[in-house]
Amino acid sequence: MQYSNTYESVVKTQVVSGQDQKPLNLGLTDVEGAKAVARRLFDTYDRDRNGQIDNVEVVPMIVDVYKSFNRIFSPARGDIDSFYKVLDRNQDGKITYQDLEDLCIRYLTNQTPTNLRATEAPRLSGIQQTSQTVTSQYRRSQF
Repeated sequence: MQYSNTYESVVKTQVVSGQDQKPLNLGLTDVEGAKAVARRLFDTYDRDRNGQIDNVEVVPMIVDVYKSFNRIFSPARGDIDSFYKVLDRNQDGKITYQDLEDLCIRYLTNQTPTNLRATEAPRLSGIQQTSQTVTSQYRRSQF
C-alpha cells in the first residue's frame, strides 16, 4: 500500500471538500474535518489494528511526511524517537487515535482541542476574531 498517496488524499480531500458553506475559521478545515483526517491517518498507519501506532508503524508516517515535501528521508533511531514524542500528545508512551485527533484539531483548525472539550463552544467566525489573531495567522502562513 502506498502510504504517501493516502496522506496526500486525506489532506487534499479535507481542503477542497466543499466546506465553504460553514463559517470562516482561518484553518484548513473545521473540527469534524480534522477528526476525519485523524481517523483516516490512524487507520492507515495502525497496521496491526491494536489501537496504537508503535515505533515500527511510525516510520512510514515519517517517510510520507517528507515525501509530501518532495524529500527522500530515511529516519534514524533518534528521528523516530523525536517524531514519536511529538505525536504522543499526552506523553503516555503510546500514539493513540486521541493523540492524532488532538494534533489534527490543533493544526488544521487553528484551535486547541482541550479548550474545545472544556467549553464545547462553537467555532468563532473569522470576522469575530481579533485583528491581532488574524495578523499572526497571516504571518505564519507566509513561511
